[in-house]
Amino acid sequence: MANNIFRRLTTTSNMITVFDDVSFVQAMLDFERALSAAEAENGVIEDDAAEIIGSCCDVLKFDLTRLSEEAVQHGTVVIPLVRQLTQLVAGKNKNVSGWVHFGTTSQDVIDTAMILQLKKAFRFMETDILRLDAGLKLLAEKHEKTVMIGRTLMQPAVPITFGQKVNGWRSAILRSWRRIENASAETFLLQLGGAAGNLSAFGDKGGVVTESCAKRLELGLPDNVWHVHRDRLVAFCSSVGIMVGSLGKMATDVSLLMQPEIGEAFEPFETDRGSSSAMPHKRNPVSCLTALSASKRVPHLVATLFDVMPQEHERALGGWQAEWTTIPAIMEAAAGSLASMADVAEGLEVNPEAMRRNLTALNGLVMSERVTLELSKRIGRDDAITIVSEACRRAVDKDCDLSDILKADNRITKVFSANEINEFMSPDSYLGTSTLSK
Repeated sequence: MANNIFRRLTTTSNMITVFDDVSFVQAMLDFERALSAAEAENGVIEDDAAEIIGSCCDVLKFDLTRLSEEAVQHGTVVIPLVRQLTQLVAGKNKNVSGWVHFGTTSQDVIDTAMILQLKKAFRFMETDILRLDAGLKLLAEKHEKTVMIGRTLMQPAVPITFGQKVNGWRSAILRSWRRIENASAETFLLQLGGAAGNLSAFGDKGGVVTESCAKRLELGLPDNVWHVHRDRLVAFCSSVGIMVGSLGKMATDVSLLMQPEIGEAFEPFETDRGSSSAMPHKRNPVSCLTALSASKRVPHLVATLFDVMPQEHERALGGWQAEWTTIPAIMEAAAGSLASMADVAEGLEVNPEAMRRNLTALNGLVMSERVTLELSKRIGRDDAITIVSEACRRAVDKDCDLSDILKADNRITKVFSANEINEFMSPDSYLGTSTLSK
């Protein structure tokens, strides 16, 4: 995990809090509290014992520095956590201390804590996806008929509307979010399997204890223990990774449109936002930077989760442990990307005049497809392509409008009038479905 300065540059303060040490330890203690209460509810331990254990499950009562140091020699933080919890319980009732962490194992604690953190992260991200959706919807509606250059392979293609581009961003990001919602429904589950996944310590009460514990933590009940079956967790993180890619696509477009020589759209302006340490004239796309940084990192982090899926027997050696820092890193990067692009969606400055100016500066070349299609109807495709290609080259060489070249070519004027040529050269009448609201 990076230092907090770099973390804050790439994520939100809320997400840092979700995955900080205090929140993680408290999530583990929430599991221990819920487990003891579930055991008491089903007659495994006494109610008084569960009450005492639960009263000690407060992160403020724990020495986190000592936890961290002692975890090194055990390969897990749960052993020193349970040791401190046992000491706290013994201070109230020594006999009850024997029921601490009863019937469970380290992986149950850590996995469930991670799921509780993911649920919180999901809720924070949900707020930003709503912001982004509302912002893009307004942008698309406002610029439904704002004509601009469509660009393919980084070159001018045909006219489109800015609304079409925005609708493309919005559709992809919302599809990604729906995948995350679907994946969360099958991922936010309790982990409770005991030492080797069969809850043998509970005898015939394993099922009811699991059900009660899941209910108390407001988590789903899994169909089976998933200690070494990480498919649902990987599917969830993969869905998050896809969304990061979609956000990166939006960031790529905005950053390119923001180049001064293009100047068609800009990130929201604030004093000193995106400034340079050396060049006062600069206005750097810092929100896009955050999203693009995430889009470079997250695919490799998700790949780590795929890499560690084949796990040994009933508990992984190294593979499970690799998830501990990988999953928070994925979520933090995703949250930073989403919040940054939500800010852009809410405040994007669009310059329709620059869009029209850049379109006009191409001297009608972006209408060559339409002219070719219309001419093909009269003289055939091959001849039409040859004639229009020649006309485009002459327009470039002479730095004049394509329509002037077309009107001077008798091969074209003998099949089309000047008015027809003018109509073919009008970007506003060649937008297809670009102006249809989504």
